[in-house]
Amino acid sequence: MEAPAALPLVNATDDDRELLTDKDLKVLTVGEMGLLLDQVRSGQRPDDPQPPAMTVKAMEYAARFATNKNRDTLVKMREMLAKHHLTEVELGLVANLSVETADEARKLVPTLDDHERFTDEQLDSMLKELATYREFD
Repeated sequence: MEAPAALPLVNATDDDRELLTDKDLKVLTVGEMGLLLDQVRSGQRPDDPQPPAMTVKAMEYAARFATNKNRDTLVKMREMLAKHHLTEVELGLVANLSVETADEARKLVPTLDDHERFTDEQLDSMLKELATYREFD
């Protein structure tokens, strides 16, 4: 299977384009980011000062917008999306944007707009399965 084309970027540098096609790139869902920030916070010494304001804002964002906060469910969600051969960027976008239909996925994630790679039925099936992980949090 041929790798999808890079996402189109407005005012992007060559470094930006390279980042979006990098095979080693690890994109986090908002829920994964929240868990990671919680781990960092719990690993701080009791005498450490308050975390930086930006860290606090990121934690608040994750608490508010994460579609799932359960570690095991997040792992299952990532594994399910990965088995459909989504790139890291596609996986992050689909999971974080709470995409519900194939049409919506194709509009929000341009690399998914390839009917040879995914039929509407395949995308809809994947998105319905993804929705079940959101419902059981």
